[in-house]
Amino acid sequence: MSAVAGVRRRRGNTALAIVVLALAACQTLGPSHTGRLRALEPSLGQLLLVGFTGTAGDGQAEPERLICDVRVGGILIFGRNVVTPGQLARLTAWMSARAQACTGTPLLVAVDAEGGRVMRLSPRAGFPPSPSHQDLGTADDLGFTEQEARRMGAMLREAGINWNLAPVVDVAINPANPVIVGNGRSFGADPDRVAAQARAFIRGMHAEGLLTSVKHFPGHGSSFTDSHLGFVDVSDTANLEVELVPYRQLLAAEAVDSVMTAHVFNRNLDPRYPATLSAATIDGLLRRQLGFGGVVVSDDLRMRAIEQQYGIEEAAVLALNAGVDVLVIGDDRLPDGRSAASLAREAIRRALWQGRLDPDRVESALARVAAFKARLSASPRPPA
Repeated sequence: MSAVAGVRRRRGNTALAIVVLALAACQTLGPSHTGRLRALEPSLGQLLLVGFTGTAGDGQAEPERLICDVRVGGILIFGRNVVTPGQLARLTAWMSARAQACTGTPLLVAVDAEGGRVMRLSPRAGFPPSPSHQDLGTADDLGFTEQEARRMGAMLREAGINWNLAPVVDVAINPANPVIVGNGRSFGADPDRVAAQARAFIRGMHAEGLLTSVKHFPGHGSSFTDSHLGFVDVSDTANLEVELVPYRQLLAAEAVDSVMTAHVFNRNLDPRYPATLSAATIDGLLRRQLGFGGVVVSDDLRMRAIEQQYGIEEAAVLALNAGVDVLVIGDDRLPDGRSAASLAREAIRRALWQGRLDPDRVESALARVAAFKARLSASPRPPA
């Protein structure tokens, strides 16, 4: 059975399974366990990093609801949210103030700022251009990479952004790869160069107080297709001996703040699930084998490789069970007008009460997010 067919078959049994699990849970929950689940509920939104449509906060229903009702842990900035440097700074300041007022915790304000084509703070909005990872890898000047990353980091900091979902450490194994190599998002085909360039990039970001995320684990550089557009199978093209080199080197250097997953399926790692939803890949390979104990963040669950096959609700629960701590929802507004973030939060809550999601797993994710946020107020880190 193919992975896609397996998903469809499992969906047919979902309703019956939920009923059985709910009945079993009702019979086994004791007062202490019930109290524990109720205590978790107000914090479940902290596991979400969500994008919205709009360029202002004050008086706007969507960001107010996300921050104060859903109580999301972070907001993800896209080009659609950016008009000018001053406007963006006002927006992020409003969001951060509302988060403190409504949740008592800092807000993660994240962005994809790789440089080149993937740079949400673009020249169209009045920001200076930035070289792509491919440009930096080709120049192969670590001092220049660090300098450019520091310049970009200062720009992000001034805009009120504290978490850069970069650098990309995908190795350019496949020259025909459309989403990474074709868009200039890889430092190159040499894994040692990728690791060195990524470390310099992280040093520059850290110097300006930015947290970072290396991506896309365990590697998207060998694919022939784009996970934004649909199911991606790298079972016959992945080369983990090469693709894991940057992760091993950066982890050894203690340079990794967080790791973002890839929505790629590799039957050699997990015959059932793509990496973002795979306990064998996240909990097994990344955490146990490579020893990473920090925040794991999913790639966008609205991407077709995930949303078309699983839907937001099932994907949120599967990703958390796999070992992901922060769930990215790139656009909160679903085609039918509902809130994807609200659906994901409710799915997590329901899975906890039905016994399909271990409260230990949720508590550990919340603890990692809290520790991650505690670093936002710290002074710039020494070079990694």
